[in-house]
This record gives sequence, structure tokens and C-alpha cells, in this order.
Amino acid sequence: MGWLPIMEKGKKGGCQSSWPLFYMNDFSQLGLVVSSIERALAALRSHGFFVHQEQDSTLVEISEQGQLGKIMLTLQNEKLDVEMSDLVSCVYQG
Repeated sequence: MGWLPIMEKGKKGGCQSSWPLFYMNDFSQLGLVVSSIERALAALRSHGFFVHQEQDSTLVEISEQGQLGKIMLTLQNEKLDVEMSDLVSCVYQG
């Protein structure tokens, strides 16, 4: 179905190469913001979720209906703060 980006709260992530350099004000990228990226990735992997990491992005695979809820519940059960948010904070919004 797709990939959902994950970023750590309070840390600037690199702009993903798929994001435009210039855009109108309506561009956004929905993703997860977690309190600890390392703990979140360990929890997701240990519960069978596929996580993909590159230099400028971390993504979790959404492969079936209802999986987002399972991801959120997994992270909450691990006592991690998690929220859905617009991740385009690293792109200049001048």
C-alpha cells in the first residue's frame, strides 16, 4: 500500500529527496513523530513491521488496512510518545 515516514520529535531531519525544493504553501508530508526514533524502530521491527532506513529518511511499510492503528498501538505500548504530523518542517517555508 505504501510507506509512512517517521521522525524523532525535536530533531531536524534531512529533507527527503522526493520532496520538492520549491512549492506552494499547500505542500505537506504526513508522517509519525516519535519521542525516540531508535526505540520506535526496535519496537516496530520486533513486532514484525518492515522498516526501511536511508541517509535522509526512515519509513515504515503500510501493507494492509488497519496497519496504521497497529503501528500506533505498538509504539504506545512501548511507552513512546507518538503523533501524526506534517513533517515538512525542514523545508524553507518563506
